[in-house]
Amino acid sequence: MSDKPSFAVAVVGLDAQHLRLIEIVFRHIQHNRYLFRLAAPADAARADILIAGVGEASGRDALARARASEPPMAGIAVVGPGESAGTRHAVEFAQLVRQLLPILNRVVELEGLAGGPRRIRREPPPASDTMLPPTAAGLMSLPARPRVLIVDDSATVRTQLAGAFDRLGIEVDAASTAGEALERLAARPVDLAMLDVVLPDGDGLRLARTIRREPRWRELPIVVLSARRSPFDVIRGAAAGCSAYLAKPVDFADLRRTVARQLGRGRAPDTLPPQLRLGASAS
Repeated sequence: MSDKPSFAVAVVGLDAQHLRLIEIVFRHIQHNRYLFRLAAPADAARADILIAGVGEASGRDALARARASEPPMAGIAVVGPGESAGTRHAVEFAQLVRQLLPILNRVVELEGLAGGPRRIRREPPPASDTMLPPTAAGLMSLPARPRVLIVDDSATVRTQLAGAFDRLGIEVDAASTAGEALERLAARPVDLAMLDVVLPDGDGLRLARTIRREPRWRELPIVVLSARRSPFDVIRGAAAGCSAYLAKPVDFADLRRTVARQLGRGRAPDTLPPQLRLGASAS
């Protein structure tokens, strides 16, 4: 029996495939700080968090009921590209599986659910909607130029990423194998790790699980950058404790947004390098 806080999640207005993928993510959660489980349809009104597809009338109605409940149920609107649901928490359909655990963690923290069930009134969350949950205790004292560890066996990829991170005001350390990555982590702290899945001496997701088992690295943001991009690959990444998943070749704007989101956990956007602030405010 896990002693992690557990939250019931109701899903309305999504098709059976999305529901199945969400169920798989929940079933394989290992290193997340919270546990989530699907609420049965009969228990949806008593769930802690609602995920609602606003493209369907049932999802819109459920979201309206969640807002009207007392206290309001925390809700996540699932929207189409470029759409806005007018809610505090929203995610696009295409990003739902990839961002499922990060956005649920964010809802738990910002809506004050971590201290108990939603029926307990909490202090209002911060006004800023761009803040993500705090991580390691010393995060606020990070240097002006954060450090990222790139783990990829391709020298070309390492060089390209190093150039991109330099444009973002981030220092880079690099490794070509899982063993070298662990040595680099032990030798010098970093603020984010970016891992390829296929490495000469093992699986990048296995490396992620190894990192998560170490208390000193448990809260380190880990981003997967891989040519593998199926929903099940994304689920495997989330189950291994990865914070985000990017598919190769990655667009610079997507890289900036993801890195800003991960480095901005618990930090105001104006404490990030200037090149990252736009990405943080857009996350």
